[in-house]
Amino acid sequence: MPYKTSSLYISIGLVGLLTLLFSPIIQAQIGIGTTTPEGAIDVSGSNYGLLFPRVALQSTRDVTTVVNPNGGSLAAGTTVFNTNNSTTGSDDVQVGVYTFDGTQWKPQFSREDYALYKQTSGCLRAPIRTGDLEYATASRIDGLIDQVFIPKYSGMYRIEVKTNFGAGKIEDFTTGDDSYISLATSEGAFFFKLEGNGRIMIDPEASSYDYAQGWSYTHAYSAESDNEATAIESYNVPHFATLVYYKPLIAGAPYTFNLRHKAVTGAAVFQNGGASGEGMGHIGHDVPCSVEFEFLGN
Repeated sequence: MPYKTSSLYISIGLVGLLTLLFSPIIQAQIGIGTTTPEGAIDVSGSNYGLLFPRVALQSTRDVTTVVNPNGGSLAAGTTVFNTNNSTTGSDDVQVGVYTFDGTQWKPQFSREDYALYKQTSGCLRAPIRTGDLEYATASRIDGLIDQVFIPKYSGMYRIEVKTNFGAGKIEDFTTGDDSYISLATSEGAFFFKLEGNGRIMIDPEASSYDYAQGWSYTHAYSAESDNEATAIESYNVPHFATLVYYKPLIAGAPYTFNLRHKAVTGAAVFQNGGASGEGMGHIGHDVPCSVEFEFLGN
């Protein structure tokens, strides 16, 4: 005898099947770890985290690694956890959460990188030298020689070089009733050199008196007055100067820099010819010279 199924049972089965198939459409909210979701998706957990899809983006312009499951262009708002650090120097990415804005991937984390290098060993006494004003024979400034900066991120960095120079004591080179004040200047330059990623990026040896290539002209005055019973001397009055550069650097690549100084004028009037003792100049006497790197962004 054939087995017959009642129409009531068939109806109930169809309703159950349809509910199962279309529950994502019927259910307006999804709760994970909660039965009372307060948003389209509500995830609750006291000791668990939320994991975004982990992918290895190749750049911020990468539109092939992550795809739209429905085809077509990748939807703006797509969010992933990137596992790759790229170092091409163009649109690089670092490990962290990224969201696609319709054109490129935007990091959803703070990117800060800062380093400050200062002159060490106190004031550097700088002699007045003969010869050309050049990097090769300039005085090396302790703490700022062959230093290596390694960027955390690829992108634009602001590089600030701060220097100061004060002249030494001068000879009393004036005579006569109407000439009681001696005044002289010592002149020269600071030189900043930066190289990395297989090339010299700032090269003071490539040209002369070019600020873009690391030259920073400096001078300072000294005076001696006999108008008082005891002579009055004025020296080591610093001349402050700042150079600022904006350079694209690559994450993980070493960049070596040097800061030097050379004075070439005033030997005839500074004590001991400016070559020794109190006639020599002062570099970083109260405020040390410094080099600062700061990440600005892509």
